[in-house]
Amino acid sequence: MSNDKIKRIDDKGRLNLGKDFAGRDVRITETAAGFTASYVIQVPAGEAWLWENEKALSSVRKGLEEAAAGELTSGPEGWDRIVVDAERERTSAGE
Repeated sequence: MSNDKIKRIDDKGRLNLGKDFAGRDVRITETAAGFTASYVIQVPAGEAWLWENEKALSSVRKGLEEAAAGELTSGPEGWDRIVVDAERERTSAGE
């Protein structure tokens, strides 16, 4: 099923795709025949390392699967105090 539409690019180089596309990120790929727009999901630079490290990503996915299955363990000794202290430090820093 084709849903082709003809749109005009305005004098400032903008192409309005309509409200259905509002707020979506796209990658524009230009070719000799024209261009294509593909949806993308952007990852903050500080989190990109996880997606680039297959071993770490696999470990996170495994942990999420185990947690979803109820396979939980206690944290390390003193973990509750570490969390409380970190939260206190974060809030006192004005975050």
